Order: sequence, then C-alpha cells, then structure tokens
Amino acid sequence: MENMRTCKGCGHQSSQQEEFTSLSLDLVPEGSVEDMLETYLKEQEIEFRCDCGGTTSELKSSFDTLPRVLILHLKRFGFTQTYEIQKVDDPVRLQRDLVVPSNQGGGCYSLVSIISHYGGTESGHYICNSVHPEESPYSTSDNWLTYNDAQVLHTTGSAACEEQQNSAYILFYKRNTPFSFIVSSLTTAVELDGG
Repeated sequence: MENMRTCKGCGHQSSQQEEFTSLSLDLVPEGSVEDMLETYLKEQEIEFRCDCGGTTSELKSSFDTLPRVLILHLKRFGFTQTYEIQKVDDPVRLQRDLVVPSNQGGGCYSLVSIISHYGGTESGHYICNSVHPEESPYSTSDNWLTYNDAQVLHTTGSAACEEQQNSAYILFYKRNTPFSFIVSSLTTAVELDGG
C-alpha cells in the first residue's frame, strides 16, 4: 500500500509504502464489499504538524501493487459506548467479482472463499464456503462446498453469498487472468438475467 500525506497548509506531500497481508474493512450500512473497499481508500483528514506550521493533512491510501490473493477482513466486532465488545451482524452484499484499482493499473478478482462466524462475543463457530477444489478456473458451473467441522456439503457460490451476508467475516478473492474474468462476468450477467 502507498500512503500519501498532503499538508493542507502548504501542499507538501510525503509518501510511505507498507506491506499488508489482509485489509480490515469497516462495515458500511447496507453496503457492498466494493463500498467498504472504497471507504477504506477514501481520503481522510489527520492531525500532523508540518514544517510550515500547518497542523492538518489529508491522508490517501492506494494499492501500489496488487496481490495474487486479496484477503479482506470484515470488522464484525466493535465496542459499545460503555466499551463492551459486541458482535455486528449487519448484512453485507457479497460480490463475486471485484475490480480493484492500483497505481499500476486495476486488477480483476473473483471470490473463492468465505469464512463466516456464527455466535456472539463469548463463543462462536466458524464455517467455510469455498470453490470446489476440482473446479476449473474457467468453469461456469458455480460448484462450491461448505465445510462445517467434519461435515462437507455441496452448494453454489450464489447460495453461499446470499446465506452468509450477515455472518461473513473473512473473504478471499483470487486475481483473474483477463480471460477468466470475462467468463466469470458473463456467467454473473446470465444469472442476473435469469438465463
């Protein structure tokens, strides 16, 4: 990631790069994964004392390079006004395909796995929905599996995205080759069209 700081007083800019393994995204009310990613990358005002005497700057984060697998952590746990931890079950529109901008051009990603958390803050249970391991990256069959302890059940990616909106906790997106992204997008368009 590249973090660019711009002084609001004199316009002086400085940038810093940092490596990441996953991004922690705040939930956006009635939002999608794309909405949360946009909020994460949105410019924000910070307090910073510049040499010019200015005390506020704007900080803008952007992807410098894109990973092969993009891991997104959804912040499902937060604090109440009395500083007690609470679970947040707000629904999130899970997107099968995601276009991510970067300083070196955008990348197209497809959702390949969802880890969900059921329960509260004191106890809970994790399950995983994932693309079937024998599935070809160019297949249009939407063949997924649900892993729940020793129980493994067949499902579809569409069903998993619908069922896990209130419990999705970690999302794994795999970067597509241009051809597999086109096939995936066409499949999604046909499904939405009812075909």
